[in-house]
Amino acid sequence: MNLYISAPFGNYIHAKKAISTIGSYTLQHRPGRAKQILKTLRYDFRHKCWYNALGLRNPGIDSLDLQNHEKGPAEWERKVLSIAAIESSDWSELHMRIPPHVPLELNISCPNIPHRDHLKYIDIYSERRNVIVKTYPHMTDDELIELYTMGFHKFHCCNTLPTLHGGRSGKILREYVIEQITFLKNLDESVYCIAGGGIQNQQDIRDYLLIGADACSLGSVCFNPYKLWRLLG
Repeated sequence: MNLYISAPFGNYIHAKKAISTIGSYTLQHRPGRAKQILKTLRYDFRHKCWYNALGLRNPGIDSLDLQNHEKGPAEWERKVLSIAAIESSDWSELHMRIPPHVPLELNISCPNIPHRDHLKYIDIYSERRNVIVKTYPHMTDDELIELYTMGFHKFHCCNTLPTLHGGRSGKILREYVIEQITFLKNLDESVYCIAGGGIQNQQDIRDYLLIGADACSLGSVCFNPYKLWRLLG
C-alpha cells in the first residue's frame, strides 16, 4: 500500500515509504506565501483542525526547470507534481510545458481559488500515463462520472473543506472521503483511490483501506513529527 505526502508538505518531507507530492504549482509566480502563512494558518484547539487560505502561493512552473534534459524519469520515481490553474486557459499551457514522463496531480479543488468550471479544460491530461485528480469535498457524483468518462482513473479524495476562515482539514473530511471512494469503487472497482483526510495513526489508514482505498495521503499530521514518524517508520 502506497503512502503519499500531500502538497505542500511534500515539498519538504521525503521518506522511503512515501511518495512526495510537490506543489501546487501554477503557470505564473504567485508571491506572498510567507505572508499568507502568517495571516491565515491557524490551529483550532476546539475542533482539533487546521485552517489555511494560502491561495496557491508558489514560484511558478518554470522555476522547476522541467525542460532540462539532464533530468529524466528517474528524478520522479518517488515524486508527483501537483499543478493548478488560475485561469481555465492555464491548463493547456501547463500541459505543453510539462514533459509527459512527469507524474501529475491535477489540483482542481483548492478552496481558496474559484475554478469549479475547469473540469472541461483538463481532458487533455487524460491521455497521460500517470495522472491523479484531486477532488473537493462537495464534488457531485455527476462530476466524478464526468471525470471518469474523460478517462481519469486515479483520484485523491479529497482537498480541504471550504469555510469562511479558509480550507479546513482534519477528521471532518472523512465523511466526504468515504462517500467519494465508495461511489468511485461502485462505479469501477479498478479505479485507484487515494484517501486523504484526518489521518493521525495506523488505525485511520486501516479504516480507509477497509472501505476500498488503494493508498493514503498524509497532510496535516505532518505538523506533528512524532505522529508522522510513527506512520512512516
